[in-house]
Formats: sequence, structure tokens, C-alpha cells
Amino acid sequence: MTPTAETEAFLSGQGISVPLSTIETELTRLWGPSAEGIDGSDPDHPTVTRLSLANLVVGCLGADSEQVRKALDTVLARHPCRAIVLRLTSDPVRRVSAEVAAQCALPAPGLPQVCSEQIILSAGPNALDLLPGAVRPLLESDLPMVVWWGGDPRPYWDLFRDLTDEATRLIPDFPDPAIDPDLIRLALDPAHSGNPFSRDIAWYGVTRWRELVAQFFDGVAGLESLARLTQVELSLAASSLEHPARAGAWLVAWLAGQLRWKPLTRTVVGPRIEAQFESPRGPVAASIDSILDPSVPYAQVRDVRLKAAGPNPASPNTRDESFRVTRIVGTPEVRIETSSAARCVLPRLVHASEWDEARRMAAALESRRFNPPYDNALPHLMWLMGCE
Repeated sequence: MTPTAETEAFLSGQGISVPLSTIETELTRLWGPSAEGIDGSDPDHPTVTRLSLANLVVGCLGADSEQVRKALDTVLARHPCRAIVLRLTSDPVRRVSAEVAAQCALPAPGLPQVCSEQIILSAGPNALDLLPGAVRPLLESDLPMVVWWGGDPRPYWDLFRDLTDEATRLIPDFPDPAIDPDLIRLALDPAHSGNPFSRDIAWYGVTRWRELVAQFFDGVAGLESLARLTQVELSLAASSLEHPARAGAWLVAWLAGQLRWKPLTRTVVGPRIEAQFESPRGPVAASIDSILDPSVPYAQVRDVRLKAAGPNPASPNTRDESFRVTRIVGTPEVRIETSSAARCVLPRLVHASEWDEARRMAAALESRRFNPPYDNALPHLMWLMGCE
């Protein structure tokens, strides 16, 4: 069958308007010629492969919606899904309109294209309550339902809760640090978000930093140094200094959760957090500070400094150990420095580029549903950010 202009537009990612009640029928019709091969090839060897690993419901109704939509194309190329995108329009009529489009990644030589499908549901302010009912029949059976919510959900709270109550996983995606602590509590605390598997996208933004810090403490000697930590200092770049950056709080919270530190005192002044913990070996001081950089889309860690007491505190000759990871601004490189009598102290450079929104979201989709490090860190994050 010769593909039509409509089919070619569909495969190129252009939205095709379809009746809400016949979305599945229209998708089958549009995929049909593609399954036979858009170049006239054998139907048993199509040039286009339709693939879906999850139902990804994308709520992007606020001012950040365009940023989320741009990242979606990259996410689907890495993690093919059935994406159901919710859009807010100015339509005064109480109705939901629909468009469908394919999202295809460039194939490897000799292999068919791998394509996801997007279903775009648009509604005006008077029809937002119709969206959950429009979403449910479109969910692929036997696949997880992931809700990716961009921006502040509070203006659309009923819709947000209706979707997240049924989701396998919730991924809140809101600015860091331009949000108030109340929003963090509402979106991340399962008692408020309605989902016990909420995963803050900022957690994935510090994945590489967690790896670099953990590498300091490999082996028996490293574990001994880790137990003797007394000080953690973080510096970040942020587009706003109104609130502390979650990225820094997540990094400290991860250490506290993994090492079973008990929170003692906390002071928050503008973007700066100072906290005291009690570790099994004694007190630990933590500080998180930010510098203003309007160019960064998310708060970005620039410097991590750790200090550990010497191996024999009772000896006058013992030396404290220090560990530092520093971003070389404007490059994907970080500098690793160690000061310890028990290990190599030659500095080195490591490639560790910042993860953009699409990479963070892809990591969130690929992560395990049960994530003990995240769960252990979350109470400490809430405490550090003043969200109890």
C-alpha cells in the first residue's frame, strides 16, 4: 500500500487531529501503511517498528510547558513510550480535542526505525476535569503508568491528584530552586501527592556527583574515612537565590540517609542552609550555599568539599583528611583532589557533564521502582528544606 500524505505527516511527528472517541482506530489506520514498510518493503520486514515500554502521561499546563515538550522528544528517543500529553488551551467550550503523532528515532544501519506515539489531549479551563476520563481508555494494558508533571501542580490540584492516585510512578519536574518549601512537601510527600513512588527529577540531576563522592570511599580504607566524616560543604550555581537549591540538599540528604546520620539543628537564611547531624562516630556539620547564575536551567553543583577526622584522633600527629570535587566552569570536566596520608593525592580530571532535563527524565524512567537510597534520603531532604 502506498503511504498517504497524512501517514507521512504522522511519521514525521506532525500532529494529526482525530476525534477523541476514535483515537485507537485512527492510530491503527495511520500505523497500518507504516507496518507494511514506507518504502514498499515486505510487511514481514517493516522499516518502522512501533514500540512502547510504558504509558507516559505528561502534564505540562503551566509556563514551563514548552521546556517539557522539547525534552519529551529526546526522552522518547531513549525510552520509547506511549506519551499522552495534556495541554491547557483558552478554548471556552467544555470539550477535549485530540491529536496523534509518531516520534521516530534514527535507526541503526540495517535496522528499522523505532517509533513511539504521542497522543495530545487539549482542554480549556472549563474542561480540565474531563482529562482523566479521556486518559484512562488510552492507557496500554499491562504497562506501567508514569506521570511526568512539569511545573507547579497547585493550580490544577484536582487533576494532578486524580492522575497520580493511579500512577505507577510520579516524576515531579519543577524549577530548582525557584519554588517554595510547601510545593516540595506537596509534590514529594506521598501523604500529599497521593503516590508512594514519587521521584523528584532533581535527584537524578546529582547522580554523577553521588558517584564521584562515593568513589572516594572505595575499599576498606575508604570506608573507615567515610565513617569519620565531620564536615560537608557544597557550593552551587542557581538562577535564583530566593530559596535554597534542592540539588545541594539532595546530595547532603543522600549522605545522611546512607550513613544513618540523625538531624540535630538547621538554619536557613536565603539560599544558604547550615545543618548539624549526629553520626555514629560524632557530630557532622553541613553547609549548602549558592551563587547567582541566571544562565543555568537547574541548580548545578559546582564544588563539594568533605573533611574526615584523622584515623587516630587521640594522636597529636594525626592529620585530617579532605576530599574535593570541583566543576571547571564552562567545561564538562571536574577536578578530583584528595588530601590523605593513606592514599594517592595526585589531582585528576574526570569527564562529568551536567545532565539536562531529558537525560534526568530518561534516568527517572529507567530507575527501579523501589529505590532505598532515595527513600532514605527523602526525610532528610524534607528536613533540610524546611518541609516537615
